[in-house]
Amino acid sequence: MAKWFVAGLLATALASIACHAGEAQNSSRHVVAANGDPLDAILSDWLNAFNSGDRARIKDVYARYADDPEPVFGLEQAVDTCGVTVAKVAARSATAMTVLLRQHCLPGLQRLKLELAEPGSLKLKTLDLRPLPVAGNVARSVTARIAARLAARDEFAGTLIIQQKGRRLLARNRGLVDKSHSAAITLDTPMFLASAGKMFTAVSILQLVQAGQIELDAPLGRYLADYPNADIAKVTIRQLLTHRGGTGDIGILAREDGENRKHVRSIADMIRLNGSRGPEFPPGTKAEYSNYGFILLGAIIERVSGQSYSDYVREHVFQPAAMTASGFPDVEHLAGVAVGYTTYYGAEPAVISNSPTLPWQGASAGGGVASANDMLRFFDALRAGRLLSPEMLKLATTAGTTPWYGLGFVVNSGAGPSWGHGGNSYGMDVATHYYPSIDTSFICLATRDMVCNRLIFAWYLRTFPPSD
Repeated sequence: MAKWFVAGLLATALASIACHAGEAQNSSRHVVAANGDPLDAILSDWLNAFNSGDRARIKDVYARYADDPEPVFGLEQAVDTCGVTVAKVAARSATAMTVLLRQHCLPGLQRLKLELAEPGSLKLKTLDLRPLPVAGNVARSVTARIAARLAARDEFAGTLIIQQKGRRLLARNRGLVDKSHSAAITLDTPMFLASAGKMFTAVSILQLVQAGQIELDAPLGRYLADYPNADIAKVTIRQLLTHRGGTGDIGILAREDGENRKHVRSIADMIRLNGSRGPEFPPGTKAEYSNYGFILLGAIIERVSGQSYSDYVREHVFQPAAMTASGFPDVEHLAGVAVGYTTYYGAEPAVISNSPTLPWQGASAGGGVASANDMLRFFDALRAGRLLSPEMLKLATTAGTTPWYGLGFVVNSGAGPSWGHGGNSYGMDVATHYYPSIDTSFICLATRDMVCNRLIFAWYLRTFPPSD
């Protein structure tokens, strides 16, 4: 199962790269004159730090000028681009500057926007760096090249698929199933899904809604009449699906939760561990990501269907979608499943196996396994109506009172709207999204920390125009 980690917790391993640093600094001198102008001074300082590839220097310049001591995206871009050269000053005023930057080891341009907090200040209100869109085949090529370089540094092992209009435009696999053996990861290798498995729970609940066995606005106490906390029993199914129930986390997913993990092997065990506590806020009043809410949905699936959660999903989701490499193996039956390797988000100097922090078995909050090919089949089955009606799928993948979430699906709006789900925990990272406006599925499963989030962002930013 996955614990919800924000990208800011990632301590990305940044190699000491100085590709063409001297060339970049020299070529920028015609732009960055020694005239005392604060924008020129900041741009010069930022360029020199960025092109040095030195993690400490990059963090220092972001901290001094933008009050951002952990610039995850800036650190990643320094690695991915091998440094940048000023191509053009696109716009300039007394307090703002937009600069186009040529990347040294990738095609296309980056856009850097600097805006002073006030005239004459050396503090920035805006320091915004982003790649600009390129032709579709170039965006895919860039993503594949970044993945290959990360794999060469042992920062990516896993699978990557981009499929458009039924045609595979990119299909890559990197790394080994287990560092102690030579078997390569393939597109059919089962890998941990973390929270991406919440989509299976949502589909299962909505199937039972379609069948008239569950009502979205009914309280969970209708289906779990023996639930120990009366206030949680009032939380509705819809609130659980949209992370508005105040139900909190599970208490077995963090590295320090080992004692709890020893005693939890089932959904019923998780309820025994957490069932006495009340909601963290009045249900329905706000959204806060909740793994335990999806555990409760799994318990409802078991009670209403009369099957175990894993049996229900296997029969009603995996089989209709032809997902042959998917399941919920326990930790004693992981043969063939790719092993995750983690630095515990920077706590360790090098990657080590995540095995000590794996829960006994995946369940309704995540933690099952599937292959990249299976996740593509899942998306195809959803869109073909084999798992949900078109009306129910639209409801599930449309944001409601939670602006970033539908019913069990992450929903993104803007230039490139999408639906799907990611997942990350120690030694596992997942990005699976469908982009209706270009009929494209992006599937990434990895056995390293946070790398699929990095790759989908690299592709997305080079595919869709910026909103500003």
